[in-house]
Amino acid sequence: MTNTMMTTPLRLSGRENGPKGMSNGGFACGTFAGLLGGTAKVTLHQKVPLETDLVARISGHQATVLNGETLIAVAETVEPFVLEPPVRPTATQAEFARSQHPLRGVRHPLSNCVVCGPERPDGLGVTPGPLATDPDVLAAPFRPTAGYAINGVVRPAAVWGALDCTSYSAADYRSRRFCLLGSLEGHQVRPIEVTENLVVVGWTRSAGNRSVQTASAMIDEDGAVVASARAVWVAVRHQWAVKTIARFVG
Repeated sequence: MTNTMMTTPLRLSGRENGPKGMSNGGFACGTFAGLLGGTAKVTLHQKVPLETDLVARISGHQATVLNGETLIAVAETVEPFVLEPPVRPTATQAEFARSQHPLRGVRHPLSNCVVCGPERPDGLGVTPGPLATDPDVLAAPFRPTAGYAINGVVRPAAVWGALDCTSYSAADYRSRRFCLLGSLEGHQVRPIEVTENLVVVGWTRSAGNRSVQTASAMIDEDGAVVASARAVWVAVRHQWAVKTIARFVG
């Protein structure tokens, strides 16, 4: 028996940006995962454009996202999973970690990211910083507003966005090495309401020459993991160019 191919249009909001001119990786991956029910691994093949008419082709357990004939991303369903973080920071510890964000006050390509950008007053404010007890673990509070929710329930894409940015490598933050998201595999255990106060924590699983495998988890006030993700980040080749452009591009 063959799977039926379905086609659906997609258009990502211009306000949900990561680096200038492209979508936040987590928001994009969460949107694409939603085509398959929400629990999926999404591999990004190109930067995801904003305010652009995209097409998703869905067949069985896979969705392919195209911009014209250009392959943007591939999403594949995975089994539900829950990752246990190495530590469960309190809300106070996460708030202090956010205040220690390594790039706070420094102009960089993610300064205006909708999730982690310190200069985005309308963003999610998930600006992760190192824990005082373990500088290799990042944490930030997650207090979503109604602007990122539907009928009081936080959009899954926003949850994926928070998991994405918190999964950035602490070592790469310290060294100011700029990386882009290569893939994100996520699972959300339950719906999250805007009235909740949560903490997001991220840690590194392994590191290679240019790629880093990381993970992140979102924890509720009872200490339960309500969403988690595995990520692969890839360092941009020409670091000097990225840093130079960031000084002049808003």
